[in-house]
Amino acid sequence: MRFVIAVITLVVAALLVLLGLAQRTVFAPPSSVTSSVSTTKSDATLTVISAKALKGYAGREHIVISGSDQTIMAAYGRTSDIKGWVGDATYNSVTFDKTTGKLVTKKISGSETTVPNPHGSDLWYQEYRGSTLDFSLDAPSDISLIIATDGTHPAPSSISVTWPLSTATPLVGPLISAGLLVFLIGILLFVWAILHHRRLRGPRRSSGGGRGPKLPRSERPRSVRSGRRTALGIESGSKRRTRRIIAVVPVVVVASVALAGCSPDYWPQPASGDASSQATPTATATTAPGNQLQPPAITQTQATDIMQRVVSVENVADKYSSARVLGGRFEGPALAQRSAYYTIKKTDKTAAAPVTIPEGKLTLTLPQQTDTWPRTVFVVVQSSTSTTTAPVGVMLKQDSARDPYKVDYLVGLEAQAKLTNLPPASLGAARLAPDVKLLLVQPDALAADYADILKNADASDFAKYFDATGDTLRDKIGRPYKLAKAAKLPSTAKIAYTSAVGSEPSIALATNDAGAIVSVSLNEIETVTPTKAGAEVNTEGEVKSLSGVAKSTKGITATYGVQLLFSVPPVGSKDKVELLGFSQGLISAKEVSK
Repeated sequence: MRFVIAVITLVVAALLVLLGLAQRTVFAPPSSVTSSVSTTKSDATLTVISAKALKGYAGREHIVISGSDQTIMAAYGRTSDIKGWVGDATYNSVTFDKTTGKLVTKKISGSETTVPNPHGSDLWYQEYRGSTLDFSLDAPSDISLIIATDGTHPAPSSISVTWPLSTATPLVGPLISAGLLVFLIGILLFVWAILHHRRLRGPRRSSGGGRGPKLPRSERPRSVRSGRRTALGIESGSKRRTRRIIAVVPVVVVASVALAGCSPDYWPQPASGDASSQATPTATATTAPGNQLQPPAITQTQATDIMQRVVSVENVADKYSSARVLGGRFEGPALAQRSAYYTIKKTDKTAAAPVTIPEGKLTLTLPQQTDTWPRTVFVVVQSSTSTTTAPVGVMLKQDSARDPYKVDYLVGLEAQAKLTNLPPASLGAARLAPDVKLLLVQPDALAADYADILKNADASDFAKYFDATGDTLRDKIGRPYKLAKAAKLPSTAKIAYTSAVGSEPSIALATNDAGAIVSVSLNEIETVTPTKAGAEVNTEGEVKSLSGVAKSTKGITATYGVQLLFSVPPVGSKDKVELLGFSQGLISAKEVSK
């Protein structure tokens, strides 16, 4: 009976181990799940896979897109940005049905049947292009995917998304461990049965009263097969068999432990809320409105990509002196100043170029906190080829979702400029209203106040609010410059100076100390007229090149555009407004009209 129990125990152990192994083979769960949709019946030029669809299951998404004879474009970006870019266009909306666990598509009709080519938009985090797309991404919960060709042809018709599933088999460890334990018990029972059986086969006394004749003892040959009795009375052959059985135990122990203990997937895990271990559809969490700040307009990576594109356009425009090319990435005061330089350069090759964005790294990125348009971003670029070139400050603006970011203000930073107390790029800064009352000087009043200082120097009523230390622009175009230029004119001519606030609105981004960095523009106007009848005003240099007038009896008006970047402290601060950087150059020259 003992042998029967031992055998049954060993059979149970084998079954437990086999069942554990079956968890990783026969009963192993699938490693992934795939869902596909087709849009062959839709002529929409765009397809949008929502964030909830991308996160239908937890894990990294593997996406395959095909079904078009055009070059396919796919890009992912913030959901609000993609919605802004799509706007009122007709598109295919791909969502996730949690009931069936599959992707579904629906055509959303809009007022636009075609759209601009979405390739190269500044809004995308990353973009893929090709005849067939096959890529993976691990999208956060606020990321969506936009798919198109060129904006006029239908979007690709075949889309599939594959998600990894958890292949954890938490019963493997317990089953194999239980089988190991039962196997050890079975071995012990088997040894016990053998020992018990040997005891029963020991010598017994005869039940008769007398003793039989004692036969002569014959000497048994020493043989390996006959075996020798040990001190316990067990034959050596049986002992070797027992040893062989026991020797199997370490092998089984090692194999079982190696299989059952090498991975946490083989054991039950405590409920930790880790979504990556789940194999069921997941819902996208939402945050209640008002509980968080607006997101930054762009990321650090986007800012780097955008500036590379800007510099590329600037280089081409400079090479061909093309204001049209430049207009693809410049606007406002920055465009006006550089466009005038191109005109001057055609007749005056020695004309000094305005501030230029160098090829280099971004040492500062400050995006506006917003998910609407227009948007602004301030960056500082340091040349990667020259350590003596001053870094430049660039104020970028995006007017709408489909527009590229363009350089609105471009200044060279002063040597003493310190850009401190600024929030990180991952947080961004709030854009302040031009008439905000929380600053020492209102943003929309900065240009006019500083113009008065350039005209009247320390006698200006506003001089007490501005720090003159390190302000080199005052020497370039301030009162001393104006007086010296007037003194050089002949007695037959006179000069008048006026100022006008630029037409481009001020841009103010808040700092951590309740202050702001502010970009404004100013026009400094010089008008030279003759003082006597018949006298002429002669032009030279840049004024002559831009106006196309060599001499005039009426007079010449020259307008110099000035771009300014200030650091403005909050109301009540003991600090003063500091000029961080500037750029100034001739933007207009013409004969005085009478």
